[in-house]
Amino acid sequence: MEIDFSNLPQPILGNHPDLVELYYKAWELAAKRIKTSKNGRRHMDAGFDTEGNRQWVWDTCFMSLFCRYAADQFPGIQSLDNFYDLQRDDGYIGMAYDLDTGSEPWPNRINPPLFAWAEWEYYLATGDNSRFEHAIKHIEKLMDWIDNNRLTAPHRKLTSKDTNEDDLGHSSSNYQLYYFADCGSSGMDDSPRTPRFPDAGKFFDWIDLSCQMVLSFKMLSKMHGVLGNEQRAAYWLKRADQTAQLINNELWCQRTQFYHDRMLPMNFVASKTAAGFWPLLAGICNEQRRDALVKHLLDEREFNRHTPVPSLSADDPNYSPEGVYWRGGVWAPTNYMITRGLTKADKADVAHAIAMKYLAVLARTYNNYQPNTLWENYCPEDDKPGLTAYNGEIVRGDFVGWTGLGPIAMLIENILGIEIDVPAKKITWEIRLTEEHGISGLKFGKCGRVNLICKERDSLDTPAEVEVSCDEDITVHVRRGDASKVIEVKAGKKVCEII
Repeated sequence: MEIDFSNLPQPILGNHPDLVELYYKAWELAAKRIKTSKNGRRHMDAGFDTEGNRQWVWDTCFMSLFCRYAADQFPGIQSLDNFYDLQRDDGYIGMAYDLDTGSEPWPNRINPPLFAWAEWEYYLATGDNSRFEHAIKHIEKLMDWIDNNRLTAPHRKLTSKDTNEDDLGHSSSNYQLYYFADCGSSGMDDSPRTPRFPDAGKFFDWIDLSCQMVLSFKMLSKMHGVLGNEQRAAYWLKRADQTAQLINNELWCQRTQFYHDRMLPMNFVASKTAAGFWPLLAGICNEQRRDALVKHLLDEREFNRHTPVPSLSADDPNYSPEGVYWRGGVWAPTNYMITRGLTKADKADVAHAIAMKYLAVLARTYNNYQPNTLWENYCPEDDKPGLTAYNGEIVRGDFVGWTGLGPIAMLIENILGIEIDVPAKKITWEIRLTEEHGISGLKFGKCGRVNLICKERDSLDTPAEVEVSCDEDITVHVRRGDASKVIEVKAGKKVCEII
């Protein structure tokens, strides 16, 4: 199937043609990564295994999140079906598979279980809930397998005063959270979070997997709600609340004001990593903790580096200024998780600033570093790619793959400030730029297209003149600083307003 690039959403950025060029380059590279496996299904290729057809779960879930903006041409969400097809009867879905053989290169390991989040975001972008019933069955079986196989041994709560315990430290005040087998399974291969030895991870509560389970529980609740399954929706929401409370009680360090992994039975893992920001996306932070995480993101001694957001805080002794993989390299999936989480936590202005700084580095690297392309990850201290984990070589180029998240999804959501909710027939548009900007041909539902254009203005305080049109009746909530306006747009009509 040939990609019709003229049919893609067309961003408008009067003063940033470099970001528009990068946007189309990302789609161009993504188009080269569409594969057809032996089962006949078209799917997105992670871009990591250039010789074969090995695909990873979390790569694929993240790729679906930018593919949803051109879901009629790029098989992002359909790629998840390859993993559903390979699910074992007991619910297990492995970290990665060779899709040509169905074999697991690294058996008995899971990747971040982000299927429910990916399915929900696809639904918001397309209004298509036809996948829910089938996907829910697979995701719930995976949740059950993780509950049965990836919960830590019972260990004492930090707040526990119970001295009535057995020789193994078990007591009525014990709890369990979730673990990855090792850092490779988490996706953060060489991160200094745990030893990278088989099963070393079982002796730690992992902040990311625990939050990813909360996120999955919440998305399952929403999916059941759409299908009218009220009891199941309530069940998963209760599971989310219970796990969130444990995370907040046991993995938040009051001294550092940050979420850490915890080594059983009592000690925090000292490193501050990008994994500590998953609570934002999981929606479990109170206002005080949210603001504390934002403070870490804005601190130039930690995560606010030349290229934000490094995977490891710059004040860590293991931090690599060259961007050696997960010891400081800047990655699209964690950046997207962070900016998406900030937006959900009412800190979209911070997400916008991070995205602007990050995409500026990607654009300068694209224009000034040879070859001119997108990379697997980036150096936190310079305009260049990062380095691989163990041999110090330059990371993979032409990596779209999940690196397409920045030039495509973050451009639309964080730079242009556009959030679409097709089921509600609603768009939220945050005006933050003074240049002419917007998007045309943004797909809205099965057959609709929407155009959003803001005229150039003198300053951030100058009122914004906007034009909105769509093929369907929609409601557009426009915000500019403290000013806001709700615009009702009728199908086929253009509306001009000043906000």
